Amino acid sequence: MSESPHVAPASLVAALGDRQDEVTSGDGVLAVNAALDALAELPLLSSSLGLRSHWLKYVREVVVELGDRCPDSIEIRMLAAISRAALMAHQTSPGLATAEHALNRATESGDVEGQLLVLAGRLPMLAHMAPVEANRDLRQIDVDWQELVAARGPNLSDSDLWLQAELLLARLAYHAATGDMALMRIELAELGRLPLPRRPALSFVAYASQALLLQMWLREGHYERAERAADDAIELCEQEAAWVEVANLCAVRSALALLSGRVRVAVDTARRGVAAAARSPIRDQQPDPWLGLPFDVCPGKTPAQAIQVMAESVLSAQDQSDATAFLVAALGMCAYYLADDRALEALDALNEASQVAKGLADASPAPLLRHAAEQLLGYLGILRQ
Repeated sequence: MSESPHVAPASLVAALGDRQDEVTSGDGVLAVNAALDALAELPLLSSSLGLRSHWLKYVREVVVELGDRCPDSIEIRMLAAISRAALMAHQTSPGLATAEHALNRATESGDVEGQLLVLAGRLPMLAHMAPVEANRDLRQIDVDWQELVAARGPNLSDSDLWLQAELLLARLAYHAATGDMALMRIELAELGRLPLPRRPALSFVAYASQALLLQMWLREGHYERAERAADDAIELCEQEAAWVEVANLCAVRSALALLSGRVRVAVDTARRGVAAAARSPIRDQQPDPWLGLPFDVCPGKTPAQAIQVMAESVLSAQDQSDATAFLVAALGMCAYYLADDRALEALDALNEASQVAKGLADASPAPLLRHAAEQLLGYLGILRQ
């Protein structure tokens, strides 16, 4: 037995159910594996960050106590979990650096499952930040998964199925970033067919799937379908108290409301998003890889701050020649102007964006923005009467 003096807090142990004995047994390896299993069952949503950090503190203490007796597989799992938590907390550079360290350790020790765990965690971010590295990771995932399946045989365990789901989500984020909508459809259907066991982490799978659908419908110009996906995702995230995700979803939803001329809905939704951002402790920006749009309004704790975030996103989308992102960011910025009771500035911003859009490689946002400006002008005229 690898004894450990560290005892998990009672509040954590109480949530373990059948695994309580493993954590309280005094066997450090058994305890830390049970704790890492508990971490794996938490949804990868911002609402789990607090609980996640408590478990990681305990895991680190036990791993340090074990020292040289700690199996490589445990240290790799711990590093992968730390990387995930850092990325969830919008600590992008530390998160990716830890992932690289974990991947190197997994490769050195021949831990194929560990490699896949790390690759699934970082690919969604790399897909938007480092396309060459992301493509390399995607190829490595294919090789490693085939090796794992060959070793496991036809009957995959529940943990294998969860890993497969995470890998599919990572691949979907990559396909979205590269604009491959056909592969997105195929792998979304494959994800939907996976017989995943019910556990709290399912809420993240549901969120990521809806966010990817939202992105796909946006990029294909199916705006009513995009609205429905956004509404479903917002409802799910509000139930989970995932305020970071709610804030960004509301930015997109307010933009879609303006696109269809529902100004009041756009204003209410923008304010709803600002209220969600204000409930989140996260200050740093990190675009959501599932939404795939170049903004993060979570630091926008007020409408004025959200305006600044979206203004920067408009410029970023323009530099990237991303017509869809430009359209959403320009409309979202307008919604926040309206939420800040600056209607004339909102109208000016829309008119200016419609002119700039004419110079994009894909000028399709220009008429949509012009139409939105005309509808807003009519709405403001009605208010003055």
